Amino acid sequence: MPKSPYEGGKQRKHFTLSETAFAHLSSIAASAALSRSETLERIIRSTADWEGAALFSDDAWPFSIDFCSDETVPVD
Repeated sequence: MPKSPYEGGKQRKHFTLSETAFAHLSSIAASAALSRSETLERIIRSTADWEGAALFSDDAWPFSIDFCSDETVPVD
């Protein structure tokens, strides 16, 4: 296994996802030709702390776009 480019390396962590979110993460990872772990690492690292509060709080979440929803999938 290649050495991690991240300080301190990577360690196993436990978290839970809905089946829908896991499928979406898998799709993003496949499109980027990355592992799910690396995809999640990059998503987290590319999100500023203030964005977490602004975008993911319970107050803001109802106004966010849920890309796992069928309603957000573009129709050809």
